[in-house]
Amino acid sequence: MNEAIDQLPDGIREQLRRAARLADESGLALYLVGGTVRDMLLGRARTDIDLAVEGDGMRFADRLARASGGRCAPNPRFLTATVEMPEGHSLDVATARSETYEHPGALPRVASASMDVDLARRDFTINAMAVSLNGRSSGELVDPFEGRADLRTKRVRILHDRSFIDDPTRLFRAVRFEQRLRFRLERGTERRFREAVARGMIGNLSGPRLLEQLKLVCFEPDPWLVFNRLEGLEVLRAIHPALGSDEGLKTLVREISPSGGPASSARDGWWILYLVALFGPHRAETLQGVVDRLKPNRRLRKAVEDMSRWSGVEQAVESGEIDTPADFFRAVRTISEDTMLFVTLTHPDEGMRKRCETYYRQHRHMRLSIDGGTLKDLGIAEGPAYGRILDDVLSMKINGEIGTVDEERRAARDLWSRLHQPES
Repeated sequence: MNEAIDQLPDGIREQLRRAARLADESGLALYLVGGTVRDMLLGRARTDIDLAVEGDGMRFADRLARASGGRCAPNPRFLTATVEMPEGHSLDVATARSETYEHPGALPRVASASMDVDLARRDFTINAMAVSLNGRSSGELVDPFEGRADLRTKRVRILHDRSFIDDPTRLFRAVRFEQRLRFRLERGTERRFREAVARGMIGNLSGPRLLEQLKLVCFEPDPWLVFNRLEGLEVLRAIHPALGSDEGLKTLVREISPSGGPASSARDGWWILYLVALFGPHRAETLQGVVDRLKPNRRLRKAVEDMSRWSGVEQAVESGEIDTPADFFRAVRTISEDTMLFVTLTHPDEGMRKRCETYYRQHRHMRLSIDGGTLKDLGIAEGPAYGRILDDVLSMKINGEIGTVDEERRAARDLWSRLHQPES
């Protein structure tokens, strides 16, 4: 494995050498573990490094941070720590540990243990490998569950029959690894997967933990493949009967991605659109059921719930009740920006899509050059009329009837005159 380690960036190799020297001096066994080993064996680039120590991992991480001029962020709940190096890289350091579950779906209780025990408590064989970093065994692969063989045959395999029962989040991780690596679930693993879903193990996860798993899917290279597979394995239906992966979600994933696209280049919340696609195209009572189950944050909740409001706008456009760009602006300006971007990217009707895009990219940013002070300077008496006049001038600007500051001022004076014109 030393050849694989040599393929890591220079800065990371130097950090590992420093960590190994410190472990030797401390009489501790230090290992590369988990996803780091898996990706090294697959020849995949990786800059986040996972280490495990037989002993006090948090104390070791603190010493490593001080020796390197870095910063240590401990997590005592799970006996782990992150060491942020001055060069910009980070090392995740864990105490080799055991895990026990009080009941299915519970967060584990952890305790210090040997590396053999640590590997045995992991999720899949391809993540249950370690590489020794210090002493005479440096570079040796520890592979008690034949994870390297599973990498060669491209399969995801659990370590024991209760794996999905102990931790149902592994159902999601199994599919994420399967689709990311273009592997397949091993036959026995898929059988246990389906049994866990049928026995209602997903119901043992809280709404926030479920939502976090769905969010993690959104960060995969191709979220649609993962969502589609989860649907085929009945996972989405087990979360809520209304959830499903359809062509709308597929289209959206093809439109935007973590690396580019009209949404991700302009905002940091592009992943919300995937979840709107997953939750959104349903009746209001169905949406409320999804929201009640998953308990999303305020932004995602509004984006999902506003899909019902959008349906009303769509009907008003089709009936002619909403006609001009200003009519449309007034109808949608309090609808979530995420909802409107979702509709802009996915609506099947080209005319509606263009109307939404014009609003999203132009009209929602449109502002007047005049304000209440301008109206006062024009001799318009202060009062409730100010709001109406400014709204009407903005509508004229959105409709393209006016454009310059002088035209805005003239429009305001004309509107004031009409408001005070005596009835004939």
